[in-house]
Amino acid sequence: MKQDYYVILGVNKNSKPAEIKSAYRKLARKYHPDVNPNNKAAEEKFKEVQNAYEVLSDPEKKKLYDTYGSQWENVQQGGSGFVHGSPDQGSTINFGEGFMGTIFDQFGMNFGTTRGSSFQDFIEHQPQNVEKEIELTLEEVDSGITRTLTYQTLDAQRTTQGIATVPNTKRVEFKVPSGIGEGKKMRIANKGTVGANGKAGDLIVTVRWAHHKVFKLVDGNLETEVSIPYTTAILGGEIMVTTLRKKVTMTIPSGTQSGQMFRLGGQGISRVGGGRSDLKVHIKITVPHVLSSQERELVEKLRNLETVKA
Repeated sequence: MKQDYYVILGVNKNSKPAEIKSAYRKLARKYHPDVNPNNKAAEEKFKEVQNAYEVLSDPEKKKLYDTYGSQWENVQQGGSGFVHGSPDQGSTINFGEGFMGTIFDQFGMNFGTTRGSSFQDFIEHQPQNVEKEIELTLEEVDSGITRTLTYQTLDAQRTTQGIATVPNTKRVEFKVPSGIGEGKKMRIANKGTVGANGKAGDLIVTVRWAHHKVFKLVDGNLETEVSIPYTTAILGGEIMVTTLRKKVTMTIPSGTQSGQMFRLGGQGISRVGGGRSDLKVHIKITVPHVLSSQERELVEKLRNLETVKA
């Protein structure tokens, strides 16, 4: 049975990131191979400390560990596109396996053997995640899209003089699934900053929805406003309503009031996992600024009739 990571570092679930980092540094120095040459027990302890810190220092991994315990890696590696949490709660879509493994195994048993390398170099040049944002139109959210991001990282490179950082331009193409929610995060494995061990962190992409001039999102459904002439509001009739994909016909009953709302089922935006939300149509009745003499005569007659009825 795997030992509790909190026990290994001597912290608890409520410990702050700074406290976890401080505990890690103390233990890492204590059991570092350079300090304990040819000491297998210290070597194993050092590996345990590294494994524990890798998980507890990463908010997403820590959340999985707190929820699933020793089985957290099986959950994280549940397959490409695995979604943690519900589609509406800022969940993370995982594109591939976790990026680190154990820090100790990645770095190898070469501490102190590369001239100029030091424990401090190792601490300061670990693989790092890169965070980016993309903005999608509602049409792109509805259909799904392939996006390309170009960005620069400062990757670690081991030299005979120690560890140096070099700029590296990365170009990553990835698919954004249809229906992905505002604020959702996508994880693309091994596209972050490269550490001194040659391994890379992940690229984490946050999705933002662009403002739309026709539609707005309210409680998971799309809403729009449609203007109709007062004659259609009085008599009823059919109107054309624009959706994200096409125009559809909607029937307006006679006596429709301004501000009245109609629901078009399944005509909203795509949802993760299939299906679409509804489209709510708010009616705005328009009145002409200028009437022809014939129109004015007819309206006068209508008004007179209304007066008689009253």
